[in-house]
Amino acid sequence: MELLEVKNLKTTFRTEDGPVTAVNGLSFSLEDGETLGIVGESGSGKSVTALSIMRLLARNATVTADRIALRGESLPAKSEAEMRKIRGHRIAMIFQDPMTSLNPVLTIGEQISEAVRLHLGLGPRDARDRVIEMLSKVRIPQPEKRLGNYPHQFSGGMRQRVMIAMALSCNPELLIADEPTTALDVTIQAQVLELMADLQRETGAAIILITHDLGVVAEFCKNVLVMYGGNMVEYGTAEQIFAEPRMPYTQGLLASLPRLDRSERKRLEPIAGQPPNLLRLPPGCAFAPRCAYRMPICDQPVPLYDFGGGHVARCYLYDERARDQRPEAMRELPTIPAGS
Repeated sequence: MELLEVKNLKTTFRTEDGPVTAVNGLSFSLEDGETLGIVGESGSGKSVTALSIMRLLARNATVTADRIALRGESLPAKSEAEMRKIRGHRIAMIFQDPMTSLNPVLTIGEQISEAVRLHLGLGPRDARDRVIEMLSKVRIPQPEKRLGNYPHQFSGGMRQRVMIAMALSCNPELLIADEPTTALDVTIQAQVLELMADLQRETGAAIILITHDLGVVAEFCKNVLVMYGGNMVEYGTAEQIFAEPRMPYTQGLLASLPRLDRSERKRLEPIAGQPPNLLRLPPGCAFAPRCAYRMPICDQPVPLYDFGGGHVARCYLYDERARDQRPEAMRELPTIPAGS
C-alpha cells in the first residue's frame, strides 16, 4: 500500500545572492515496509527533500509541490499544530549528528519520555516503562540505569542508538534517517544498520535512508533515488542501479566506490570537476559540465527515459535525436522513448 507520495516538489531559498533552488521538481513514492535510499554528493538536495516533507525548513525557504501526501492526506494542507502531531509520531527522523540533536541538559529518559507522553498519551510510569523497553530494543545495556544519564555520558554509537530509540518509540509509519552512520566507525555503522533493519522487520515501518555511502545502500535499500543539482537523475531498484547504471553521474559514483572484485592495481576513478553552483546552474543537464559524454543537446532540459521495471534515468544518451551526437563508443546504445 502506498504510504508516501511526493509529486513535483520544489524548494527554493531566498538568499542575499539570489534564489537558490535546492530541490527542483522531484517526484517519488514509497510503500509500506519499503526502504528507499536517496544518494548524491553534498548539496544535491537530499536532506532538503526530507526537511521539506517534514516542514522543518527555515523561514527563507519556499516549498511548492503538486502533492505531498501521507496515506492520501495532504501534508501542506495541515496546520502547524497538526504537523506537530505527525512529526515524531507518524513520521520520525534520525538526524546526522546525535550530539547536536539531543538536548545536553536533559537526561536520555526525559527526552524519550517527552515524545511518548506527548504522542501516545502515556502517564509517567507507563512512559518510563516504554523508555526502558525502547533502550533495551536498541541494545543499550542496563537501560533502567542508563535512562538517567545525559548525552555526553554515551559514546557516538550509543547516542545514535538513543536517537533510533526516540524515533521509533511512537511506532512511526515512516522513518527518515539522514546520514545516520556518517560520524561512526565501520564496525559501529554495521551495528546501527543491522539494528535499524531488525526494528523495521519488527515494526513494519518504511525507511528513507539519506546517504552518500553506496555500500550502505547496496546492503540496506530496496530502491535507490540518485540526486544531482536538486534533480532526480536516476531511480530504480538497487539491483538495477548497481548492475546497469544508465546516467553517467551514477556510473561515476559507482566507479569511485572501492570494490573487492576489482583488480588490485586498478585505481579508483573520481568524478572530474565540482558539484554545480545552485545559484548558476547550467542550462539543461546540470551534470553536463563534468560529463565525459557531453553533447550539444545536453543544453536543453532533460526528460526522464524509461528502461522498464521502474528504472528511469535523465540522460540524452538514449534519445533518438542524439544518436549522431553520441561519442563513437556510445553509438550502439538503445534509444528509449522519453517520459516526463
